[in-house]
Parts: sequence; structure tokens; C-alpha cells
Amino acid sequence: MERALDKLPESPLKLVGATVSVATIGYVLIQGLRKLSDKRNQLPPPPGPPRHFLIGNLLQFPKDHFYKRFCEWQKEYGEIVSVEVPGTSMVILNSYDIAQELLNKRPNSTARRNIGYMMLEVMGIKWSTSSIQPGPLHSERRKMLRRGIGPQRVVSHDYVVEKNVNRLIVKLQSVQGDPQPVVARAVGDIVIEVTYGTKLAAMMKKELSSWNIEILGLLTTTVFNFWFVNIFHFLHYIPSWMPGTRFKRLGARSHELSKQIRYAPYEKAKALHESGELGHSLATDLLDEFGPKDNVMDALATLYMAGADTTTAAIMAFINALLFFPEVSKKVYEEVNRVTDGTRLPSVSDRPNLPYTEAVWKEAFRWNTFVPLGIPHVNSEDEVINGYLIKSGTVIHQNNGFMFSDPKVWGDPEAFRPERFLTEEANSLPNPLVLIFGYGMRVCPGMYLADRTGFHMGATIAALYDVAPLEGKSRPRPESAEYTDSLIRTRIGFEGRFIPRDSRTLALLTDAKLEV
Repeated sequence: MERALDKLPESPLKLVGATVSVATIGYVLIQGLRKLSDKRNQLPPPPGPPRHFLIGNLLQFPKDHFYKRFCEWQKEYGEIVSVEVPGTSMVILNSYDIAQELLNKRPNSTARRNIGYMMLEVMGIKWSTSSIQPGPLHSERRKMLRRGIGPQRVVSHDYVVEKNVNRLIVKLQSVQGDPQPVVARAVGDIVIEVTYGTKLAAMMKKELSSWNIEILGLLTTTVFNFWFVNIFHFLHYIPSWMPGTRFKRLGARSHELSKQIRYAPYEKAKALHESGELGHSLATDLLDEFGPKDNVMDALATLYMAGADTTTAAIMAFINALLFFPEVSKKVYEEVNRVTDGTRLPSVSDRPNLPYTEAVWKEAFRWNTFVPLGIPHVNSEDEVINGYLIKSGTVIHQNNGFMFSDPKVWGDPEAFRPERFLTEEANSLPNPLVLIFGYGMRVCPGMYLADRTGFHMGATIAALYDVAPLEGKSRPRPESAEYTDSLIRTRIGFEGRFIPRDSRTLALLTDAKLEV
């Protein structure tokens, strides 16, 4: 071939012929690609409810209880459902296998976000890890969090987890009613101390918790309301005294909270780091490796927002299971007791020896799941799956709730049956601890800390306490329980108490009280 090319200059005619040949091949390739593209565009979108002229599915689209409506559409239209509202095309994934294929195996083209103008610009949340688009900034942020609390590093924070769990179990002895506020405070304390270290946490724990809880409430309000400013961006600039400008007041408060959450602890952390007083923490790790920069500040500020609510909800789901199913609670207690011999408190390192407790933890994630819908992805390229075309820019919802209750996958999804994860059956089942934390490059970077914290807290509670109904009341029936309609579902009207298992438990609680 090289010799033939060497001789081409000797013959102008040959040179012209070669040029024509290359041009012809190029033309054929381009036409072939065009035909392939045309063929793709001829593919149908996934099925879905019939659309109205101009407004699409706006009239059918739910204003609340999104998960329930999505499940109704699944029954009628199947594993992928296509919906359109003005300005936005959506698909709803009701199959774990399809979600795996589209979001895990094609991460480079399906990892974008469509958070909305209200949240990004009006509320000023474009700095959070879940909001930023894929690219160098996002990659570095994920690298930072993986270095500090990834699977290899998270074990270094076990002392903080165990210390705060011991404080929690002492407080639970006096709880009558809903333990969620006490559990949420303990989780928040762990996240703040892991993030900024013991000294800074002691200085700012109450302020940070208060700010984060308030901003999470504002974000929940934003997600579950329709905002015209998402479509008509110029509304952002109208005076705040005009009617219908509640969104501006929410935005102003969110900006104020964001500034406090990002800058206040970070400036103190930098000062403590420079003086050598910051101590072991994610902040120390990141400042040592990456130096003081905005991306470090925002990685630290994101951690509470990313993990505290989800972790609390997971623990509450586990506690609910202990209340609903006393036979399950007893088995968890007996397993943990065999490992600790009842003479010490459980430790994080006991987990590999607690297979039944692990199965209950997974089943608590699956059964009546607390995260029914994943945070939507957006594809940056046209995608074809199962013969359907998903056009670029489509919002991709993951219907976790149906994936966790699909009878074709789980057989008896309505049953709380941890044993399903202890037999060969488990090999063909999705792992709830993986599914719940997202897909591809959007997997929650705090998942290892959340899972480690939640499991240890749940196992310790089950080992020390019988979660029982309030005195004089009967044990609640699972089918009668009600849950909040929110991104993270929690039980409404939890009423319980924590009864120490036996005299040895009382001795352990006394020891824990002395330690804290």
C-alpha cells in the first residue's frame, strides 16, 4: 500500500482517480450515517397517555402523589412510559434492568440534570453536587468525596459513628412517640463531625443543623410545586412587592442559607487547619490534598444535604419494621446478641457477622421504600432502548417504588421477608442498597457513610431495645400505616417506645451514659 501511494504523484490521472475514490467512499459513509439517523428518528417514542395539542400531558400530569400516578401508568403502558408537558419531554423507567442499561451502562450520555431555573438561579442551589452538570468540576467533586468517605476511607470515621450512636441509644430510653427528631439529630451530628471534625462541630453543630434542616424544607417545597419562573425566566426580575412573588421570598431565604452553609463553617475550618487544630475530618483530607478552593468548600457543604435526610429515613424504615414485625425484631436481637454475647455494645466492625440483620436492612430499603422516585437524569444524546427512541434532552425518571414492588421480580413484594436475601434467590434480585443510591456517575457520593451509619444505628437499637407500641395501645398494622407525600417518604403518626431488652441491656446503657 505504501509503495502504491509513493507512485501516485508520478501520475496526475492516478491522483485524480484516488481523490475521486476517497470522496466517493466519504459520500457513501455520510449517506449511510444519515440513513441510520433517519431510521433512528423513525423509531417511536415509548408508549404513554394520549397527548393534547400544545399542552401535551399537562392535564394528566400529577400535582402530588407522583409515585402513585407513575405506577398507574406502568400498569397501562409498561416498563417505559413517555410523557410530555410544555417544554419538557419525560420518560419513566419502571424496570431495574432498563435503568441499568440506560443509566449505568451509558453514563456519558445520560448523566445530565434538569433541576429547573427556580432551584438553580432563584434559590441559588447550582453549587450542590446533585445540581452541577457532568464535566471537570463534577468529576473533581466526586473524586474529593470518594477520597474522603469512599469505601477505602470511610472506616476511619467509625469512632465518630459509634460515639454518636451510643449517645442516641441513651436518649431513646426516654422517647415516647415518634423518635424521628432524635434520630435525625444524631445522624446530623455524625455528618457534621465527619465533615468538619470534632472541634468545629462542637462550635457550630446547632447552627449548621438548623440551617441545613431549613434549606432542605425549602427544597422540598420547591420540588412539589409548579413555578412559572421555570418557564418564564424574566419573572425572576420583577419586584418582590408584586402579587404572586412568593417564589422570590423563598429564593432570597435560600440564598441566605446557602451562603451561611457554604462559607461559615468553611472559613472556620480553614483557620483551624492552618493552626493544626482541625483534627481528623473530611475537611482536613480535602484541604491537605486539594488546598483551599471553592470546590472543596462546596463538596463539604453538600454532604449534609446529600445524606442526612436519606440516612434518617432509612433508619426510620428499619425501626418501623422492628415495630411492625416483632418476630423480625427478636431475630435481629438474637443474632447481634450471639456476636456480642450481651456483654458489650455492638461495633461497626460486627457487620460481616450479622447476615440476618443485613437482610432486614435491605428489606427495609425495599419494602414500602422511602425513596419512591430517584433524582431525574437527562440524556445529552438520542438513545434507543427496547426499540424506542428517547430523544436528547429527555428527563428520565426512575420509578424505584415500582422496581421494588414488581411481582415479576420479587414474587411476593407486599410481604416483609428478609429471608429472600439469604438464599440463592438473592442472586437474581436487585440489591436495594445499590438501587436506592442512584446510577452511573450520579451515584450518591455519600452512600458508604450513609449505609455504614444507618446499619450500625439500626443494629444497635434492635440489640438493646424492643420497639413497642405506647402503653395501652395495640401494635399497629402495616397495611393501615400512612406516609408523607414527598421525595423522601416517612411514616405519619409513628407512636412507639423503646423498652430495654433485659438487665444486661440496662447495664450497657449505664456504661454508654457514662461514656457520653
